[in-house]
Amino acid sequence: MLLNIFLKTVRDYRRQILIWGGGLGLIMLSYGAAYSSVFGEGPNRAKLIEDYRKTIDSFSILTGKVYDIDTFGGYINVKIGSVMPVLLGIWALLVGSALVRSEEERGSLDLLASTPRTRVSLLWQKEAGLLVALVGILIPIWLGLTLAAIISKATLSPFDAALACLNWGLAALVFGALALLFSQLTSRKIAASWAGGLMAGTYLLNNLSQSVESLKWTGYINPFYYISLSQPLAISVGPNWGGMVVLALIIVLEVGVAVWMFQQRDLNGYFELFKRSSAVVVTKARKLPEPTAPWLSNNFGFGLRATWTGIVVWALSISAYTLLMLASFNDIKGSMVDLLGNTDIYKQLGFTNLTSNENLLSLFIFLFLVLLVAAYAVIQVASWTSEENEGRLELVLSVPQPRWRLLLTYFGVAVVSTALMIGLTGAIFALSCLIFNISVNAANAFGAFFGLWVVGLIIEAIGYILAAFGPGWAVAVTGGLVIVSYLTDLLDQVLKIPEALVKLSVFREYGKPLVNGLDWLVILVMLTLSVVFVSGAVFRFQQRDIEK
Repeated sequence: MLLNIFLKTVRDYRRQILIWGGGLGLIMLSYGAAYSSVFGEGPNRAKLIEDYRKTIDSFSILTGKVYDIDTFGGYINVKIGSVMPVLLGIWALLVGSALVRSEEERGSLDLLASTPRTRVSLLWQKEAGLLVALVGILIPIWLGLTLAAIISKATLSPFDAALACLNWGLAALVFGALALLFSQLTSRKIAASWAGGLMAGTYLLNNLSQSVESLKWTGYINPFYYISLSQPLAISVGPNWGGMVVLALIIVLEVGVAVWMFQQRDLNGYFELFKRSSAVVVTKARKLPEPTAPWLSNNFGFGLRATWTGIVVWALSISAYTLLMLASFNDIKGSMVDLLGNTDIYKQLGFTNLTSNENLLSLFIFLFLVLLVAAYAVIQVASWTSEENEGRLELVLSVPQPRWRLLLTYFGVAVVSTALMIGLTGAIFALSCLIFNISVNAANAFGAFFGLWVVGLIIEAIGYILAAFGPGWAVAVTGGLVIVSYLTDLLDQVLKIPEALVKLSVFREYGKPLVNGLDWLVILVMLTLSVVFVSGAVFRFQQRDIEK
């Protein structure tokens, strides 16, 4: 397994193949095995299927269009198949962004590139290793799906199951190749966040465009449109070879551009579209003066300068989705109000008056915006832990400054960058409401965006105190807490979660300020807890050794 780059790459992913493939295969098996218990034979089967269809239809914004729910394949497609491209896409974009950039950041790619092989060969062997690793993940998924059909005594061709896995794999490779392309332009973490943001935005946009006529044109430039064309598990739809071919062409184009960029740029550098026309020549040694630029004079300015690109990209990406929703708001309002108003799910979620602008904007924009802000906050925690995990913190701490000041500086950068990102998004939201003549309560709108900043603040504070105890696992735990907290708030009425647990969710405490206004007492409590968490982080960070 160490004879060449290809085999070494496959070997490096062996644990991920076991964890991701085995985990998703078991999930597929469990959902499939549950089919008979959910829709068993009996006089009430037709009513159960109809009630289930109504419930799933009400979540079509999140899951996409529903097909053949009364069949085994349709049931699997709704329960897990609709989000499988996203789950596999997360793995692929994380791996794609690190395919060469991770070794560059560690400094080991210089040694590999010095061996007698071309850069094209190096990158193609790594990409081929990624492809084999993805196939290794898809095989247990296929086995789980096939075994589930056998256990449930359902009609499902192993060939159709393989086609479904092929479609999911192509979807994952689209975003893995996109992350690889982005990694030629920026760092590994930023490339993964860009690709992840585009994946989330295009997924939601595709689901919404299926119900809103004025947004249907976006499907032709949306990879999820071509992904959704193929539904091999649904008898009434089946595979769409044209959609799969388009996905394959997108992958080839992305990888081809990434290879070309990799050939043109310096190792440990970024691709430059317009290279300098003349070389930099040093004629004699000279003493450099102290830097006078504001962002180089202290750690706070330097840290804020480093996050500026991420602030702009995140704000503009979120604003692009918001702008598209507001531009089509009247069509959305006309198309979706009747559908949403006839289901109890959205009333249980707290959207009782879906005819008001504030309720609809909360549902279509802020329901997702608060989760994106939480994701941005987790990334800020990752930026702090990476200083220690990647061995740079020892050098920073060697200068004459106390530890508490360094931690508070980094936390201040995270808090200010979150405020700038949310502020830019809020300004574009307000301007768009004026342009498209959408009336919204101004005080509630300000409270909604200020509350978003507080949500980001407390998540960052939780992440920092966890990092003070264990920087290696802090980001994973913080991200897990965010996901559990979000689902607890979103599905508490549906799943009948105890109220005491629901109140622990930061998203529940955020509420729906665009509709009901901001609860300032709750905001004060969250701010106080943030101060307590950061104080605990400072105390612990001053007491422990730096991890190697």
